[in-house]
Amino acid sequence: MNANNWNSAVTVRLSDDNKGYYVHGDERIPEDVMLPRVTGILNIIEKQGLRTWAMNMALDYLREHINTTDTGSPAEAVRNALSPEALNELLENASHAHEQKRDTAADYGVEAHALLQQLYIDPETAVPDEFRPVVDAWEEWIDNAGLKIIGTELSMYYYNDALSFAGTADLLAVNSDGIPVICDYKTGANVYPEYALQMAAYSLALSYCNSRGHSTDKLFTDEQIENTRAFIIKLPKEEGKLPDIKEVNNLAKQRQAFTYACMLRQWQSSRDKWVKKSRKKIVI
Repeated sequence: MNANNWNSAVTVRLSDDNKGYYVHGDERIPEDVMLPRVTGILNIIEKQGLRTWAMNMALDYLREHINTTDTGSPAEAVRNALSPEALNELLENASHAHEQKRDTAADYGVEAHALLQQLYIDPETAVPDEFRPVVDAWEEWIDNAGLKIIGTELSMYYYNDALSFAGTADLLAVNSDGIPVICDYKTGANVYPEYALQMAAYSLALSYCNSRGHSTDKLFTDEQIENTRAFIIKLPKEEGKLPDIKEVNNLAKQRQAFTYACMLRQWQSSRDKWVKKSRKKIVI
């Protein structure tokens, strides 16, 4: 069983602006329709504490770059030490400090994902020291979980008149009972609640893609799909630490919540919230 060769007649391509996917080869989906990304849809949900974190990054930057050894208040020290131009530059840099931190973390995550993907293809791939904790934790968990990997970096999709989206699951495996197990690994500091909705979306997409072919072409039976399990694996960046494993509870309920997020995102971008103005006198 190899999911990477599954439905080989269908190609799923990320758009040039990375905002969505195009599906070619599935007669149910017009080829010029871009399906929005799952992660883009979930941006409608604000991550808890993210604003506070960004503010703290700005404050840390200011503390690091402001010298307040002069007598008087910190504000007076800043005014005495900096020209208006330098002060404006300092504040501008502080306002973007969180972006640099975020982008550095994102780059690490992208490289970690690429390395795990390459190790699936070639287990003899050399592992840089900075990624050794991630790889060791992942390999230990996948071995102990008793899962058989059947595909990695799988782009899946869902489409009907009311709901459409696409995304890429890090890994698809099966357990000893043949039940599909979707995994997504994270290297960030937190496991956010909306990750449960991300995995629910992938389970919906897996079901949709599985139903594309005839019964002989399906990767899973309907019963197996019905019992799909989904996990978030937060991998440590430090040696000796264990991964944080989160299994999505009640996937059916999470799928419903994801559809609500889709509806809210569609509402946000729609232009029909108000009655169009008319030159005629409005009678209520």
